[in-house]
Amino acid sequence: MMSFRSIGSEMSARARASETSSRLGRPLHDPLRVHREQASERTQRESAAWSRSPRDYVLLVILATLIGRLILAATIGLGVDESYQVSVSRPLSLSYFEHPPLAFWIPGIVASITGGTNAVLLRLPFILLFAGTTWMMYRLTARLFGNRAGAIAALVLNITPVLSVSTGGWVLPDGPLMFWMLASALCLERVLLPRSSTQRSRGAPTLWWMAGGACAGLAMLSKYHGIFLIAGTGLFLLTNRRARRWLRRPGPYLGALVSALVISPVLLWNAQHDWVSFRFQGARGGQHGIHLVPFLQNIGGQLAYLLPWIGIPLAIVLAGIVIESAHSAWRDAARSRDASVRALDDARTRAARWWLACLAIGPIAAFTLISLGGHRGLPHWEAPGWLMVVPLLAERVDARLGRGSRRTARYTRAWLIGSTVAFALIIAALATEITFGWANRLAPSLFAKGDPSLESLDWRDLPPAITPLLRDARGDRPFVAATNWIDAGKLAYAMNGTADVVCLCTEPHHFAFVHDERSYLSRNAIIVERTGRRPDASVLLAKYFRSIQPIGSTVIRRNGAPAITLQLYRGETLVSAVPARTP
Repeated sequence: MMSFRSIGSEMSARARASETSSRLGRPLHDPLRVHREQASERTQRESAAWSRSPRDYVLLVILATLIGRLILAATIGLGVDESYQVSVSRPLSLSYFEHPPLAFWIPGIVASITGGTNAVLLRLPFILLFAGTTWMMYRLTARLFGNRAGAIAALVLNITPVLSVSTGGWVLPDGPLMFWMLASALCLERVLLPRSSTQRSRGAPTLWWMAGGACAGLAMLSKYHGIFLIAGTGLFLLTNRRARRWLRRPGPYLGALVSALVISPVLLWNAQHDWVSFRFQGARGGQHGIHLVPFLQNIGGQLAYLLPWIGIPLAIVLAGIVIESAHSAWRDAARSRDASVRALDDARTRAARWWLACLAIGPIAAFTLISLGGHRGLPHWEAPGWLMVVPLLAERVDARLGRGSRRTARYTRAWLIGSTVAFALIIAALATEITFGWANRLAPSLFAKGDPSLESLDWRDLPPAITPLLRDARGDRPFVAATNWIDAGKLAYAMNGTADVVCLCTEPHHFAFVHDERSYLSRNAIIVERTGRRPDASVLLAKYFRSIQPIGSTVIRRNGAPAITLQLYRGETLVSAVPARTP
């Protein structure tokens, strides 16, 4: 073993050799140093397109997608859920039948200020929220895995349909949900994954816990999926040794208390209405037995909404992290205190991967297993989980670009570019189909059961046809009625408050709380029924009116061509209300 004297002698000899070499004008040859410099130059050349300024690329992505979403908002009408959400958001309520109130308050306030008919203005807050979501995805991933990985995560987020199309610009709860989920994650990262041991003592960790709890509460105030953020954080606290110490401190509990205060309007409204929201949502998972067909349909739907070339890598990365974490058994916890900085960084990186996996597996596992019970569900229910896998995929892509072979880097770069181009082409095809209906003309057999793109048509042709009928109707203040909540949403958005719209059906959703049908007894109605959607309104509603008479029809047009036919009826004297079915 070398003594300190021999080490000092060797260092002095190296210094003298370096000084001699300097006097001679020639650098001392160091093969290892030359090799490192060459490798560094090669890595910098290969990654120059990313390493110059990932932040600038993220801002470019935000700007380009913001413009694209504004164009789509101006050319495509509100969808079924959007029309419904805008329609029932006035008057404002503490909560709503299916979802918490935040995503209803936004269009309700915008509609009150602007008049409520301009789709761009109604969607604008959600478009701006997603711009913030993209930026927070970049910042979260950059803090965990580096700036270049952050830029890749921002791009992947914007080219994954289920995370960027409806979430990115439609009047739906998913946009505010994902915005506040990432905001909460950015707050919690400060306390759960400190970059050094000294960082724990700086700042105010309790305040970060409370800020994270407030953002988690706002996520739950947007959609009930926000509960998985709290559940995932709790799972991480229980399974990570370094994070488990927080269970003995007040921070997590104060954060949970703040979350409860934020969602108190939901609890208060449901307490006043027999917990109808929770019973409705809980009934969706009430099937029994094992049903493979709905299970496979659910998985196929998830892949379609994610796009297979993105969904499969996301699933592989998540599965790999879960397996790796199970096998490692938290080996970082056994490292000695004087371990190198590199070892500490590795421990933080592994903990970050497991934390994101904890946040992701809740919604993905829960809603996929519900489909195994027989309820196929909707493919976007798992989307908040996949949102948290995006940083994990971005880290893997960054590693392949920066540390993989030239061939691996080339294939990975081609995958990124190809995925971006494919996404743009898919969106262009869907947008033009909704606007012009070209697919229905080219392959009408594919739409034998109906054209789903028609649901994005606004019923602008209806008010001119129905307003004279309301003026000519006998009786006091006639109202407009629909026979299902979907048509009621379209109808109410088109009428924009010029007439009361009542949903006369057994499942009126929140329309049951907007208008009390009993207050319309003894009044006449103009009933609107979409051809081919339900049994004739005259048959369905005959027992609730003294008489029903057909009075004509009107047509909703797409690009000048007839697209939807609406049958109109006059209902004489409402004699009894339609009993709503309890969830």
